Amino acid sequence: MNVKTRIISILLVTVTMVLTASAQQGRVSLKPVFKPGQEYRYLINASVDTHVTPTGPNGIASNVHRETVATVVIRAVVTDKGDFINEALIESLTTRTTVDGVDKPAAGGPLVGRKIEYRLDSEDRVIKVSLPETISETGLAQVILGLGRWAPAGEVAVGQTWGLGSAGENLGGDFEYISATTGNEISKRATISYKLSSVNGSKAIIEGAITLNKSGTSLLTTRDARIDVGVIAAGGGKTLIEYDVAGSRIIAATTETSFEGRLSNTLPTGEGERPQPRESTLIEKAKTSVRLIQ
Repeated sequence: MNVKTRIISILLVTVTMVLTASAQQGRVSLKPVFKPGQEYRYLINASVDTHVTPTGPNGIASNVHRETVATVVIRAVVTDKGDFINEALIESLTTRTTVDGVDKPAAGGPLVGRKIEYRLDSEDRVIKVSLPETISETGLAQVILGLGRWAPAGEVAVGQTWGLGSAGENLGGDFEYISATTGNEISKRATISYKLSSVNGSKAIIEGAITLNKSGTSLLTTRDARIDVGVIAAGGGKTLIEYDVAGSRIIAATTETSFEGRLSNTLPTGEGERPQPRESTLIEKAKTSVRLIQ
C-alpha cells in the first residue's frame, strides 16, 4: 500500500506540474484598454537629477532637479460623431524645478482641471491629441501617452521578449518606455527590450531593459540661460510593469535610468582668437512611477 500510495502521489505531482507548465505556456494579451463607462485613477511621480561638473577652469557647471507629482483620471468617451477617444483629467499637479539649488517658477498650477484628449491607432500610436499649453514642461503628457506604448499588439507567452533591440521575437511596434523624459535635460535615443516574466492568476509581470545613447547636440539649463552643448554619453535602465490581465489595465509601473558622459560648449571669440572650449562631465538619473489608486 505504501508503494502504491507513493506512486499515486508522484503521478499527482507530475500531473500538477504538467498542468502548471501548460498554463504558463498560455498566451495573454497585455494591451491596456479603456472602455466607455470605466475610469482609472493613477498617481504619477517623476523626477530627474542632472549634474554637470567642469573638467577644467572654463568648464560648465550646472545642477538641475525636476520633479512632478500628479493624480489623473483616465477614461474612454464617445464623441458626438461616435468616435472613441481617451481623456485624462488632471485632478492634482505639483511641479518643482531647482537650478543650482535655487527654485525656479513652477509650471502646472493652472493645469489642474484641464484634460488631455487623444486617439490611438491599433498599435497604440497617437494619431490625434489635444494638449493644454505648458504641459510639456511637466513631462506628464508623455507618461499618459506612454501607458500603452510598451505593449505588443498580439498575445505573448511567459518568457517571450519583444521591442526594439530585443534578443527574441521583434514584434512590430514603435515601442517606448513609461517615463517623463521630456523633463530630462539632455535629449537622447533609446532602445528597449521587454519580457513577460510571469503570470500568476490575473497578474502579469513585465520587465524591460533600456539602452540610452547620445552623440550630438542638446540644450542644457544653467543658472543664467539655456545653452547649446555637444554631448557624447550613454547609459541604460530598467522598467517593471505590473499588469491586470483580466482588467486590461496597468496596476503599477516603475522606470529608472542612468545616463553618463561628456559635454562641451565653445565660447564665442573675437577675430583671430583661438576657440575656448568648455568641457564637463554629465551624470543624469531619472525615475518615473505610476500606480493605480482606484
